[in-house]
Amino acid sequence: FKPTASSWRTIRPAKPGPLDDILGPANAPGEDDIDEEERPMIAEGAELVAEYELQRQKDEDERRERRRQRQRAKLEAAAAAASSSKTSHAREKERSLSPEPMRYGLQTASVIKEDADRAHERYLRKMREAGDEKSGRGAETIYRDAKTGKRLDMDQVRKEEAESRQDQEHRRRMQTEWNKGLVQQREKVEELQLIEQIRAAGGNLDHSRERDSELRAKEHWNDPALKFLENKKTSKTVYPQYTGYAPPNRFGIRPGYRWDGVDRSNGFEKDTFKRQASAAARKAEEYSYS
Repeated sequence: FKPTASSWRTIRPAKPGPLDDILGPANAPGEDDIDEEERPMIAEGAELVAEYELQRQKDEDERRERRRQRQRAKLEAAAAAASSSKTSHAREKERSLSPEPMRYGLQTASVIKEDADRAHERYLRKMREAGDEKSGRGAETIYRDAKTGKRLDMDQVRKEEAESRQDQEHRRRMQTEWNKGLVQQREKVEELQLIEQIRAAGGNLDHSRERDSELRAKEHWNDPALKFLENKKTSKTVYPQYTGYAPPNRFGIRPGYRWDGVDRSNGFEKDTFKRQASAAARKAEEYSYS
């Protein structure tokens, strides 16, 4: 190890130490040994602030100008790309409809519309070139069951629907017949038998005065015009009835005309009407709450 001269410069003299014998004394020049050119200049605070503000404003203007130049360059490049893509797409569309991948990135509405139109035209061309088996042109509609998904035979379905309608019509006619009373059915059978007898005897039903008079003379209890007929003289016995208030009963029977107006019942009919009214009111209240 060979000791070398130190490059350190001390500002103020240090106290002598144990290494002074090895390194030698510290070389610390004083203030008089510094040149005038190397001595730092001390300026006023206001001058430094003004110089700093001027430099900062200059840097800010330069950055703003560079930003405007970059934006102008971007706009010019986008306009040039849009015009070039529009012309190139027009030429490609006129030349052929070859499949091309969709473009990505920043695009204009016209470019997107051209891509969509080209894809649609390519699809229509494929459909025109494809056969009837692949395209399904002119094929018969297939109907399937909504639950099972099985294929349905429409002829069989229509036949079943027609049978169902006929069955419903038959049931409706039978229900109408069942709703009629036994007396009406018996009268209808007798009328049909009478018609058959007249036809068997050679009579004409259309010009049978006896049959017409017989039918006209027959009275029906539900005839609304029975009381307006003048040639009908009916004698009906009129019985005296009680006039005045009478407590109601379940059967709607009026009291005799000799009743003295005293209610001699045990109140059962009155309680019955009360229970019926209470049940009806409770039912109406439950319905309103539900």
